[in-house]
Amino acid sequence: MKSIPYFPFANKRNCIPVKEHKLNWRKINPSRYLYHLTYRHCGSENDLMLDRMNYVLNGICGIDKGLHGVWANNQIININHLWPITIDSWDCNTRIDFLKMYDSFDVWRIDTSVIDNIWYVDPNLMHEHWGGSSTDYLYTENSIHPRGLKLFTFLFNDYRFLYEEKKDVEFSLVPEKKINDFIFSKWRGRK
Repeated sequence: MKSIPYFPFANKRNCIPVKEHKLNWRKINPSRYLYHLTYRHCGSENDLMLDRMNYVLNGICGIDKGLHGVWANNQIININHLWPITIDSWDCNTRIDFLKMYDSFDVWRIDTSVIDNIWYVDPNLMHEHWGGSSTDYLYTENSIHPRGLKLFTFLFNDYRFLYEEKKDVEFSLVPEKKINDFIFSKWRGRK
């Protein structure tokens, strides 16, 4: 399973938290729901379904599965403060570019009440803020089991931000019923 490469902008050295001094990490009790954004596959519908099924069957992979851990957003109020939108938006020159960018993400909601991961304030961003609070960006070393996941996409409720000087984008999260039904039927009651 692929993981999104993670390289905080201002951090020039190797950004894998495992190499940081774990004693300096700050544990946090996250909100019940965290949000992990992934880039939506640009190929056919079958390619998109295969990519999503990878998450359904394997979860979001961390160190225990050979990757670098899992990063998640501890808020969903401000779309522009979600990682990696905070960094991707720097390339957007028009509001249409922003709309296309938002539409290229899947949003995996992590239910922390059904998994037992230990969460930290992202060690790479403890002292850097991307418009939000440092506690908006969290990290866990181990994988997120699929039973703790639900898939959503962004739905934009108000397109006036394209034409007016609106600061915030109004949006909702729309569940992907087929994927979520599959997660429920496959992982219900399993550890």
